[in-house]
Amino acid sequence: MNPRSTTRSKPQSLRIRMKEEARAAILDAAEQVLAEQGIHAARMDDIAARVGVSVGTLYNYFEDRKQLLAALLEVRGRELLAMLDTELERSQGEPYRARLHGFLRCIVEHSRAHFQLFTLILEDVLKHGLTSGEDVSREQERSLELTRRIERLTQQGVEEGALRPEDACLYPTLLLGMLRAALVRQFLDKRPVPVDELIPSLLRCFLDGAAPRPG
Repeated sequence: MNPRSTTRSKPQSLRIRMKEEARAAILDAAEQVLAEQGIHAARMDDIAARVGVSVGTLYNYFEDRKQLLAALLEVRGRELLAMLDTELERSQGEPYRARLHGFLRCIVEHSRAHFQLFTLILEDVLKHGLTSGEDVSREQERSLELTRRIERLTQQGVEEGALRPEDACLYPTLLLGMLRAALVRQFLDKRPVPVDELIPSLLRCFLDGAAPRPG
């Protein structure tokens, strides 16, 4: 290998890493400003000021506020999937119920970490709907990625006898629907439910049913 080509690749790698770090810092600052000012009131100038760059530098990364918001949601979605994959790998060998508990905890904790952002997004969707085909496609892809992971857990639940095999195809949709409904209720109420209160309730309803237990 030409040693000079190796030398040239190192500064390039450093530039790429610095650019990625700057992009991440911009998105973090954008989330803060959006949470404080609202999706439609927040200005690119304010986001640039928060991160400490010129607005011109900001436009080097994102064409406008809409593109920035789409990138922010994409990154937060990827972060959640990475958390879930880490948790699923960590919990290998544990019983289904314990793994499902950890899986749900990741989602709920992620929603709490970005509670204000997700609340604003929900309010905007309820008011204006998903405004483009790209928005719909992104939402479908997020749902599909979550469903794929729940399907793998479902297989374990069936094998352990925790879930009935005849209804296995319904479980990912049912669980995801329950979880989404619980989170949407929190966003609408603007009041997050403690993680250790919400997850046991979801597990009881999903795994044990809603009927009263025999005394």
